[in-house]
Amino acid sequence: MSINHLIPPRTLGLSTVSFVVIALLSVGCGPSAGMSLSSMDKVIEMTKGPCYGRCPVFTLTIYEKGIVSYKGERYTDRLGTYVKKLEKDEMERLLREFKNANLWQYKDAYRGRIPDMQSVSITFYDGSRKKTVTGKEIRPNSVKWLESLLDQVAQSNTGWIQKEAPDDNVPDYLIPNELVVELAEGIDPEEWAKSYVQADMLVEKRLNDTEYWIFSFDDGLVTPEVMIEQVRMDKDVISAEFNKQLYNKLNKEEGEGAKKGSTVKQEAVKQQY
Repeated sequence: MSINHLIPPRTLGLSTVSFVVIALLSVGCGPSAGMSLSSMDKVIEMTKGPCYGRCPVFTLTIYEKGIVSYKGERYTDRLGTYVKKLEKDEMERLLREFKNANLWQYKDAYRGRIPDMQSVSITFYDGSRKKTVTGKEIRPNSVKWLESLLDQVAQSNTGWIQKEAPDDNVPDYLIPNELVVELAEGIDPEEWAKSYVQADMLVEKRLNDTEYWIFSFDDGLVTPEVMIEQVRMDKDVISAEFNKQLYNKLNKEEGEGAKKGSTVKQEAVKQQY
């Protein structure tokens, strides 16, 4: 660095400090909790839905310039919306991996064989076009690899700033007066429900061919929060959570499929005679 002898030393020092401060302000150290995400262009997004167990339910969105938002809904340490900024090399790597994967070569949706697996949706925005691939355990390996990279971002514990507190309202996909309970081996669901007679607990149905049972109770007698905590502490219970609209839909689809198969089989028997 050359020194201009026409500038007094003190003035030179102040000028240098001012330049550094301005440079830092222009670069920025990270996102602000008050920033407007709606005004930014999305680049990558991953949504993980509910499962029969305690899968983390969240949406991870990566915007231009490496801004990331994490919206946690259930079973995650970060509930609500959080934001952070990726390092330049992190952002460049993600973009490179997504372009190399060429999601456009794959189907939009892959149907899984295991009903209780978590559904994962990954979207890549490339200019004016976008591509979404959704599925459970059956998806291309390159798509699963992209999921693992995004999971690393989501699970990072540094740099997050809370932007919005979690919504206190019960999500519309939950059924607060019904529980999905996985009972220990050998436990009869009818007998088990009788131990919660004070809440008018009843067996509703079994979830397909799994070991999960749906129980209903009177939330006017016991609040949903108290009920689920009591059930989770039960020695005969492996896991418990509120029922979801998704589970009922899956159960209905399985039932309709079985009914349709039975009808076809009956028609085939009739034709033999």
